[in-house]
This record gives sequence, C-alpha cells and structure tokens, in this order.
Amino acid sequence: MGRLTGAKLENNQIHARLIVTVGILMAITFVLMVVGLLFGLLFVSMPDELSPLDSKIVDLLSTISVFLTGALSGLVSANGIKNTDKNKDGIPDALE
Repeated sequence: MGRLTGAKLENNQIHARLIVTVGILMAITFVLMVVGLLFGLLFVSMPDELSPLDSKIVDLLSTISVFLTGALSGLVSANGIKNTDKNKDGIPDALE
C-alpha cells in the first residue's frame, strides 16, 4: 500500500510491520527448534542413557523454547493492549 504509491509510512505502520516481522521470525525459530527436538527424539537412535553433553543441550533447548514462548505471548499481548478502543466505536483510540 505505502510502498507502491511512494508515500511514506506513518510511525504506527512501521511499528506494526516491525512487530509482525519479529513475531514471524520468533515463531519460525520456535517451530524449527520443536521439529529438531522431535526429530532427535523420534528418529535418531541413542543409547539407553543420555551423555552429559546431550542432556545439557536438551536442557538448553528447552530453556530457549520456554523463553521464546513467553516472548511471543508477551509480544502479541502487549501490542493488543496498546490499541484498545475505550469508547467502543470500532476505531482504536490512538487513531482518533
């Protein structure tokens, strides 16, 4: 819309595009980590006991997964809270 006509984007449009880009990249990272962990658990043959290095890697990946889940939910909820419509006319108060 703004790029086709040559018009400059407003600050809230730039912010919205930035949030969407960051959210998509974090979601892709999260999905790749989950798929990698599941592939490692299901299709890679391992001995009965995990080596200490493998257990540390699994712990690290699970911690990163929890962080990404929290960051994604915080990103989505924080941007939904900012654009509230207190007078219920269908237009966010920041745009009125």
